[in-house]
Amino acid sequence: MKILVTATLAVLVAASGVTAQDTLLLRTFRSIDVCSSEQRWLIAPYIGNMRSTDSLASFDITIGFDTSVVRPTDVLTENTLSFGADYPAQMSLVIPGEMRIAGFNITRNMVGDKPIFAVAGNYSGGCEDSILFSFPWPPTFNEEFQKNVTVLKSEHIAIVAVPKLDDQQGMAFTTKELVVDGKDSVGKLSCSVVFGSTRPRTGTIHVELSDTVAARIENAIVEGARTIQMRISPKSVEADVEFENERVSNVHIDIRNLSSATNARISAIAYLNVVDSCSCVRSGKRDTVKVELTNPIVSVSSPVDDSNEKLVVTTTSASCYCHHGQTNEISVFSVAGERIDKKRSSAHENTMSLENLPSGTYIIVGSCGNRTFVNLKLK
Repeated sequence: MKILVTATLAVLVAASGVTAQDTLLLRTFRSIDVCSSEQRWLIAPYIGNMRSTDSLASFDITIGFDTSVVRPTDVLTENTLSFGADYPAQMSLVIPGEMRIAGFNITRNMVGDKPIFAVAGNYSGGCEDSILFSFPWPPTFNEEFQKNVTVLKSEHIAIVAVPKLDDQQGMAFTTKELVVDGKDSVGKLSCSVVFGSTRPRTGTIHVELSDTVAARIENAIVEGARTIQMRISPKSVEADVEFENERVSNVHIDIRNLSSATNARISAIAYLNVVDSCSCVRSGKRDTVKVELTNPIVSVSSPVDDSNEKLVVTTTSASCYCHHGQTNEISVFSVAGERIDKKRSSAHENTMSLENLPSGTYIIVGSCGNRTFVNLKLK
């Protein structure tokens, strides 16, 4: 029994020398949106629920920060332990990179489940930066304080980028439909690019075809902006551009008809991506255009009973005679079906010169409204 009592007393004596560790946690209450005009942070040190028996009467806490991205501006006491204190929390920024906040009560202890105080300020970094608050010096409290603060922690402040949608910025085709007549013929597709006043004024233009079997992109030109780099493939055009003085530029794209079908339809889509480190702006204006690919020469025949409407082909020219105000058109095709030339008129007589055609075999087609005349030309 004596041995048991002696051992118990030894344990109690040893335990009396062990003090619990308490944590001072630096809480964060706001994330930083680098795309917002107001980039404010709010922090508050928290030590747990304070009771009167804890005897917290004064504090002196130093918080370290990076001066390149953080600027403290205000000490806040409302809804904190230091609210209504005889000497409320005051901040000193004498030492660069350190904010020292101190306050104390004379007549009563600080009680409640609240932060000790709060500090607010501005963030001046970018989306690639971060905020790190620290405790360069151990905090000090009044001698009667019953907590043993030995653990210091700081929560992470999230840096986010919430992009804004700009419906006035982006790309729009100049026409709603493009017709490319004849296989191997080339049509030009144009669209405008509106960049607005966003800075940095750099973006990537995208124009893409829905199908590369029926058509392909062969060339592209950007006007009104400095082209940094352009990538052209049969399916798409991507151009990294910088808008200097012009707010509106234009893109012209050559599309070649590869289809042998009488009529084929594909589509093209255009959109703009703003290039900046944080991607704070999304272009809301994007557009789609229909591309019609035609091959007009299919099983045509000339009327034999119409003496008033006809196609006359000589060694040097082709003339089509139409009546009743019909559309008068002459087209020259190779035997492979490629349209070489075309001339349209609203006059009674429409004449096209054939003198510049190289030697070969050609199909001459004259059209009067819905009537079609065909002539084979050897040169």
